[in-house]
Amino acid sequence: MIPRAASAAQEERNVRTRETVVAMLGAMLLLIGGAGSVDAAPTADAYVAGYAAAILEREFRVSVPSLVARDGVITLAASDLARADQPAVEAALGRIRGVRRVIVLSVPSAAAGASNAARASGDPEPAIPEAPGIEVLPAGLLFRPLIADPRWPAFGTTVRHYFDDKKWESVAAVALGDMMPIVRGRIGESLQWEAGVHAGVWGLFDMDSESSDLINMDYIVGGFGTLRWGPWSGIARVFHRSAHLGDEEILRRQTTRVNFSYEGTDARVAYEPLEWLRVYGGGGYIFRVEPKNYAPWSLALGGELRSTWTLPGRLRPIFGVDVQSREEHDWEPQVSVRAGLELESAAVLGRRIQLLIEYFNGHSMDGQFYTREVEYLGLGIHFKF
Repeated sequence: MIPRAASAAQEERNVRTRETVVAMLGAMLLLIGGAGSVDAAPTADAYVAGYAAAILEREFRVSVPSLVARDGVITLAASDLARADQPAVEAALGRIRGVRRVIVLSVPSAAAGASNAARASGDPEPAIPEAPGIEVLPAGLLFRPLIADPRWPAFGTTVRHYFDDKKWESVAAVALGDMMPIVRGRIGESLQWEAGVHAGVWGLFDMDSESSDLINMDYIVGGFGTLRWGPWSGIARVFHRSAHLGDEEILRRQTTRVNFSYEGTDARVAYEPLEWLRVYGGGGYIFRVEPKNYAPWSLALGGELRSTWTLPGRLRPIFGVDVQSREEHDWEPQVSVRAGLELESAAVLGRRIQLLIEYFNGHSMDGQFYTREVEYLGLGIHFKF
């Protein structure tokens, strides 16, 4: 039987979680919904074409009249690139939101330019040949990185404030990691596949201690495979994860170290019914774990909103919620909510930067402390490579 005091505390945490999620979601919907009063959202193809042309002119000093954007595919003629580095051009254009593929045609620019002329005149467009075979080290990812999953590989740092916690108050969380596609190919006309590797390190530092003591380090390394078909995308991962208690934590607090490590697999399937909306779900299974009594199954679901318009400076409002439940914790939800702005600019390391307010409520995802229930609010900056 659950003690009355503990039950009341849990109910208060649940109410605070609901209020926080509703408030952050409401603010984001106001931002996105207000787009109509500021400026009409451009069509997807026009947005991609304009963005791509701007990148080519600003970053590579070339004008490409042969550029065509259609259904997430950009085509352009190699002859229009002059002395620009073709792989760098493909990488820069491949990072544009909504772009699935970049095709550089090794034909005279007039051949690709004829497509624009045909479109303007209403005549049927000439067929554009697609490069067959497999791409090595392709640009971008077929499965877009999740916004709110606290353990999705990325680079970044967050300052957290913990509520009603006897152990922590102010904590700095640092993440180093990425997902790297190695090969990409196609099956038929519309199905794409991809395989690669991923790795990440997450460190936790106690900012209230004299020397910002290292509390915990989590490591993950593995491989992944991805499929994409129109608005559908899916990813499956196999990985090793291990957690290591900080030396200062052991010496100062005399915390008992837990040898927490495992090999496991998980999968997510995402659907994008609208340009600004993505929903996803999936689960995971651990097939070797220490301690051995750790329950192996987990479930996950979530949703993301990305504004179809940007603030000055290419700042795009974004919102994400990720909910995970684990058998180990009797399927109690771990709720992670993130909302803020994403800077989309090839001029900043050629990558995206996210400034996000973060809220978490549930069992800690920091390995050594997986039995602790925590609640925190944070402000973080994340780099999407």
